[in-house]
Amino acid sequence: MKRILYLLTLSFGLGTSSFAQIQDGATAPDFTFTDINGTVQNLYSYLNQGKHVAIDVSATWCQPCWNYHNLKVMDSLYDLHDNPGDNTWKILFMEADGSTDSADLYGLTTNSKGNWVQDNDYIILNPPTGIALSELQNGYELSYYPTFLMICPNKKVFQEALNGPRPTVEMWEAVAANSCFPAGIDNIEDKNPVTIYPNPAINSTTMFFTLNNKAAVKLSVLNLIGQKVDDVDYGTLNPGDQSLKYDVTKLQPGIYVFSIACENQRVIQKKVFVQ
Repeated sequence: MKRILYLLTLSFGLGTSSFAQIQDGATAPDFTFTDINGTVQNLYSYLNQGKHVAIDVSATWCQPCWNYHNLKVMDSLYDLHDNPGDNTWKILFMEADGSTDSADLYGLTTNSKGNWVQDNDYIILNPPTGIALSELQNGYELSYYPTFLMICPNKKVFQEALNGPRPTVEMWEAVAANSCFPAGIDNIEDKNPVTIYPNPAINSTTMFFTLNNKAAVKLSVLNLIGQKVDDVDYGTLNPGDQSLKYDVTKLQPGIYVFSIACENQRVIQKKVFVQ
């Protein structure tokens, strides 16, 4: 498998991108992985905060990946648009070969082109072989490294314009500016505007979403036969990123439906498992 992917990277390094890949404008599959610092990272929680997510999907043994890494484009995007910058993007590096380990990431083996972690502040994910990684590879139709993904806050993914030779900062920014439209619980075009995490929940959980306009937000908690067991009025919220906590200790263990209402515009329902 690794040799096949290596041959694909050679083709990509020559400017060929005729392999299967997720279509521009498709809905990006959600994923949850733990980063190399032990922090859980969930894609939709960032998107539902109104952030753009830029992902460099690579492998430690891939020479074209290493060449791009050394151009420091992702570092520049991080400085411009992640926490040091305007904080409107989240920059991720995804090592998508499940057979690699931390030694490969740090350039300590012959299975690596160098130290991928040194001097980098953006999030690095190195998921192991398993169901979650297979779902990521299949969902995004990953067939060559590197693959570059721009995921808009409305959950749409774009990659065609990026997967040419070495996309620049300006190319990343152009895709974000020209392909993404505003997302939010009050935008009917956003088909999945709310993330609830953690789910299952033990003590509390948080609802992540954005608002494009000032609006009153209420939560109704229903059991599986439709009976209302709790109501919370979060008041009128200003436009922007929202993270509303809910205390689940008042609920018996089981499955509930969280019904989040944005004034009279829209109601979003999500199943939540309480342990």
